[in-house]
Amino acid sequence: MLTAIVAEGGGQRGIFTAGILDAFLQREFNPFRLAIGVSSGAQNLLSYWLGEQGYARRMIEDLTTKPGFYVPYRWLLAKSVVDLDQYFTQAEVDPKYSLPLEAFDPLVHEKPIIFVATDKHSGEAVYLEPTSATVLQYLKASSAVPFLYQKAVSVNGCELYDGGVADPIPVARAHAMGADKIIVIRTTAGKDADSGWRQRLEFALKKQTLNLHLTRMLRQHERGYQRAIEFIQNHPPGVSVLELDPPETLQSHTFGSSSVALVNDYALGFQVGMDSVAKIQAWLNLGRQHC
Repeated sequence: MLTAIVAEGGGQRGIFTAGILDAFLQREFNPFRLAIGVSSGAQNLLSYWLGEQGYARRMIEDLTTKPGFYVPYRWLLAKSVVDLDQYFTQAEVDPKYSLPLEAFDPLVHEKPIIFVATDKHSGEAVYLEPTSATVLQYLKASSAVPFLYQKAVSVNGCELYDGGVADPIPVARAHAMGADKIIVIRTTAGKDADSGWRQRLEFALKKQTLNLHLTRMLRQHERGYQRAIEFIQNHPPGVSVLELDPPETLQSHTFGSSSVALVNDYALGFQVGMDSVAKIQAWLNLGRQHC
């Protein structure tokens, strides 16, 4: 049996995921052998994999609420609405936000972690396997929301952006890598008709000149989203999928959330995480009995 954990993106709504994973860390609970994340989901899984309780919360609550991180009027100046450059620079050089990456390479040799990005030209999903030397670059590629961040991120000669375009919930990828027990952490409830990714591009949606390209991208995303939902609901025989999603609509948005909303959504995620540990343990033990 191979257990995997998959984390959907969602920008600042990833604070809910941070709460779940911090609860897991507090309970010293990590039975997973594979992790696959998209955008903020990738960042959350990285801190979880390294055992850094509170790290993802600090990054979201501190850095994504800084005055210069999310500035809508920069759209009019053909500049990035979301300043990922400064965000990842601080993650690299500021001791308050740096990670203990010296243990990363031996860790992922035993327990792989995958970040999902999208190839700008082909539109295909790209599954990045980071090392300590590439982890921040790959995170940036997975998080680079088209139109809101004006540049693609170059990785091995390819131009990449947000993995949510091509594979927003990479549960099928986890199965393809051998996982038969998969936990999926959502930032939108499965019943929601809209994946929430449209919200990330609300400014681009208002620009008539971008409609053709944007419409194509959104259709690609929605196809990937529906494929993932179909897999979750009708997965192959021998595969079990358990979702952890918000029990109520999150107060936070993809960007521009209030501090109160972030605090409340983190607390909600933490409670879901604490309540889920026993449930997941029973679920995994049940699976072992049938091996």
